[in-house]
Amino acid sequence: MSEVLAQVDLLAFLIYTAVAIYLLACRAPTMERNLCGGVILCLALWSFCEAQAHLSQSAERAFVWFSFGSFGWIIFPLPLLFLYLAITRGTKPNFKVLALPFLLCGFLITAQWRGNLIREVIRAPFGWIALWADSTAFYIYVIYCGTVLSLCGFLALKFWLEAKDPRRRTQGKVLFFTVALGGFIGFFSEIAAPLLGMFRVPPLACVAGLIWAIGIVLAVTKYGLLSIELGYFRDLYERLFESLPDPVALFDEEGVFLSANRAMAESLGLSREELMGKSLRQVLDAKVCELRVAKLKEALNSGQMQVFEDERDGRYFKDYFVPVFFRDAKKRIVLVIARDITEEVKAMQRLEFYALHDYLTGLPNRVMLESEFNRMASNCDENSLMAVLFIDLDNFKSLNDTLGHDGGDEILVEVGKRLSQKAQGGVVGRFGGDEFILILPNIKGVNQVKRAISEIISAFKAPLRAKGIDIHLSPSVGVSLYPKDGTSFDELVRYADVAMYRAKRSGAGSYRFFE
Repeated sequence: MSEVLAQVDLLAFLIYTAVAIYLLACRAPTMERNLCGGVILCLALWSFCEAQAHLSQSAERAFVWFSFGSFGWIIFPLPLLFLYLAITRGTKPNFKVLALPFLLCGFLITAQWRGNLIREVIRAPFGWIALWADSTAFYIYVIYCGTVLSLCGFLALKFWLEAKDPRRRTQGKVLFFTVALGGFIGFFSEIAAPLLGMFRVPPLACVAGLIWAIGIVLAVTKYGLLSIELGYFRDLYERLFESLPDPVALFDEEGVFLSANRAMAESLGLSREELMGKSLRQVLDAKVCELRVAKLKEALNSGQMQVFEDERDGRYFKDYFVPVFFRDAKKRIVLVIARDITEEVKAMQRLEFYALHDYLTGLPNRVMLESEFNRMASNCDENSLMAVLFIDLDNFKSLNDTLGHDGGDEILVEVGKRLSQKAQGGVVGRFGGDEFILILPNIKGVNQVKRAISEIISAFKAPLRAKGIDIHLSPSVGVSLYPKDGTSFDELVRYADVAMYRAKRSGAGSYRFFE
């Protein structure tokens, strides 16, 4: 019969070993999975030593194997307790707290080697049986195991009764019956039966071990609410949350910080520890805070993401308020992602600016000139005129060829500045190449236009400097009048262009009205 028990224990050892390898070799390990693997390894050690004890020919050799096996059943309650805490409460093992239980385990293992736990081994009908010593160490061990198993049972029962998700309830139920049935059979077989002298009862510790193994593996894998991946993704979430460059935080319904990454803490000038438990009202000024709290509540009430944009100290921000709801929790939270969009806004502003302005000089381009002309024309009364001046630089092409494009660009930028200074309430724009347009509104007569042209021509008497060289330039100016010569922008520009070419034929620095 002892050989049969040894074979059963060896078979159990192989099963435990295979399960432990499967659990611990997972590509996405979890805390629950690792703890479950630790429990199974304790069972594997105990099962192997139990098998060797039953195969022993002498009591002394069996005693040695039972002593080795004590490592398994003394350490077994520790990973079991932390497994139950991890599943039912999400608690990670605290290695500072583990110090005392490890000292207790060390004391019990030392007591075993001194013969203070198992006093002797005797032959029974079903094989060797270890008899417990009537010692303090034995009572400490019983209290230690009883306390751990009772606590595990309480945690599992509470978890079972409070869980709202069906899968979680099944998980709690499996955990509870595992600790209840496995603990009862193990206690009866290994402690109660030897103490009561019930040597004809077959040792059922192997059955208890299999109950433990099946129960906790099912609780961690099949009924673990994806617990195989859960720890991996929890760790991944924490890493991603912390490494996000944008400030990110979780808030409750009242705007109180539940969690925040480092970027959020730094953006508010506080540490993460200082942020926890504080409300938005405590870290932001009243006006900004009320706007954000309003968006937060709007996100919760609508169940949809809300976006809030604002400008602070010359920088632009866009905050995303994402409501998060849980099936099994009454409390609602909001995920807030605060993005600094200053560079994006500035890039958009640059695009919008250069859609209406010349890239080189920054002056209005043809599109904006037409828009401004239409605006001015709509405000022009019956007693006023508008003048469109088409300005072309004399001999610019030869200068551009001599100085190169960089030198030519310097000249055009300087010309744009000088013309802007002589705009007299009008709008100056670059039409293309070395051609500029000046629109003068509210003109009372031709003489006013002539005076404006004279000031423009005189602005070019002072030399322009490009490439370290003084350049002398003169403009040729053509003029068309609104509404005398036309009413559309394109028409007036065309007529002013014709007049400008007539001015060029008259000599550099001349002007002509369209006739």
